[in-house]
Amino acid sequence: MRFGFFTLCVCVLALATTSGHAAQSPKIPALVMTSPNSADANYEDKCSNGGNLDQFNRDKYLLLMLADKKSKLSQLKAALLNEIKQSGDEPRGEGVHIGEWNQTFHDRSGCGTNINSYSAFVVTVTGGNANHTVVKYLVTIDDDDTSGKRTLKIRDIRPINLRNDN
Repeated sequence: MRFGFFTLCVCVLALATTSGHAAQSPKIPALVMTSPNSADANYEDKCSNGGNLDQFNRDKYLLLMLADKKSKLSQLKAALLNEIKQSGDEPRGEGVHIGEWNQTFHDRSGCGTNINSYSAFVVTVTGGNANHTVVKYLVTIDDDDTSGKRTLKIRDIRPINLRNDN
């Protein structure tokens, strides 16, 4: 009886460890900035069917761009903060907010090629009790995966003037 119970425990433990290992997601590779506005990451899976387009590296890319004073996104944020300062208004919170990123283009060719764009509004937020929130720009980044080589870069930054009655 003891031998049977021991064998059962070892089998269950082996099954739990193996299935836990198999359920782990693939390692996310390091993101390397190749310029102030672009980055690359090399994934092991050359045929991921879109699996290489993880949110983690996209978020990291955006943070690295904002930290680099030479990047277009960082320069835009600095210019908008300066615009707020020059107007005599006070920034509310950070003063400049980048909204949620939404997929605005997708084209997949086979299992290893994904061409994507993501866009977000850049908003200024100012004022004390009376707050002013204005969408100023639309930023679009490309997030492409070609056989495991992922490339992120700024596609465009376009001004938006939704209301011209300021």
